[in-house]
Amino acid sequence: MTLDNPVLLSAIGLIVLVALVGFGAHYFSPEARLERRRRRNNYRVISKARRPMVMLNVRDKKR
Repeated sequence: MTLDNPVLLSAIGLIVLVALVGFGAHYFSPEARLERRRRRNNYRVISKARRPMVMLNVRDKKR
């Protein structure tokens, strides 16, 4: 199968374009954005870092 035929090439390009637009419309829809935000905000907070934790609003001695 060669892609020398411009009609075949344009048909394949149109199918790919429709697939990309369909995926983009779903990915950037308001419902999808809200679902991603809900999933991100409901994760458990787990810190696996081996470094000192950041403490906010702590008054420490000046060095």
